[in-house]
Amino acid sequence: MAVRIRDHLTRLPPVPHGSISDGELASLGLPREDVLDLSASTNPLGPSPAALAAARSAVWSHYPDDRAPRLRRELAVRHEVDDEAVVVGNGSSELIWLVALAVLDPGDAAVIVGPTFGEYARATRVAGGVIVEDRADPATSFVVDVNRTAALAHEVKARLIFICNPNNPTGFLLSTAELEALARAAPDALLVVDEAYRPFVEDPPPSRVLLDRGNVLLLRSLTKDCALAGLRLGYALAPPEVAATLEAIRPPWSVNAVAQAAGLAAIRDEEHLARARAEVRRARDYLSAALTELGFPVVPSRANFLLVRVGDAPAVRARLLTHRVCVRDCTSFGLPEYVRVGMPTLADCERVASAFAAIAREGVLPISGR
Repeated sequence: MAVRIRDHLTRLPPVPHGSISDGELASLGLPREDVLDLSASTNPLGPSPAALAAARSAVWSHYPDDRAPRLRRELAVRHEVDDEAVVVGNGSSELIWLVALAVLDPGDAAVIVGPTFGEYARATRVAGGVIVEDRADPATSFVVDVNRTAALAHEVKARLIFICNPNNPTGFLLSTAELEALARAAPDALLVVDEAYRPFVEDPPPSRVLLDRGNVLLLRSLTKDCALAGLRLGYALAPPEVAATLEAIRPPWSVNAVAQAAGLAAIRDEEHLARARAEVRRARDYLSAALTELGFPVVPSRANFLLVRVGDAPAVRARLLTHRVCVRDCTSFGLPEYVRVGMPTLADCERVASAFAAIAREGVLPISGR
């Protein structure tokens, strides 16, 4: 008798993510230290020295406290919520999966505002849900129409709405009023607002007030602003009944002791994040102007990355790698003409601009709209 696997799980498409693998680097004969990897958008200054010190001093010899109480308490105080409204997870990706499993019955609809992070769709598929995409238009610089999103959610009787704010990979940012209007128009759906890149936004609109609606969950990823991608750490701010359910289905000890210690130290080092935010702003201004001057159209961004139209994304990524610069091919977002460029330090911006200038001179590809 053959082992039976749930049918819908045998057809799950892969979800590519940023960061170049050791295998690809080896195949190209490139040492990792020689490549400026801008395919994953994190803090260009790296982790806080305080976080590194805390990670080194963490105790590995016994199980971590499963609910990360010290970290949860710190986050609750900072966001002015009850401790029970905070759920800490193994990166925001784990929390996305837990939300889908908690909310969706097989056949339920999840509206996903795209193009965006692929884990929303994969988590929906794993839970047996139906994906309904509301896709922003490149012709309008990927501006999101929340009225259209709300109408679609009503039409399909959505149980979940996923929206990334600012969005990955477009960098578009919705206002608090727009998000509140969407939550109000879809009272039977849980609106998941993924704020992974919010810490890099200059003067971000307030979002804590959205929790008062009772059908909004705010998602944060400490792997971006705190540069803890290798440790995996994120958290959700959620209505009490949603938070309790996420805790009930979260795998035990999913947040290890090193991540808890480093995360606590990282969020307390506000000066490090402030310096990173300023560095991102300078780098974004520099590269946006430089790439535009070279003839590469750049989508306006409020985040720590730029979406750049290059014509043939896979080919451009490959050519840039020959110049020791790695960017994100956005074909997996359904944007085969675009690459996403994470912000480096200002000191590395000239290296990035020079790599783009070199491939433009090489005439590898025509740039559409150039």
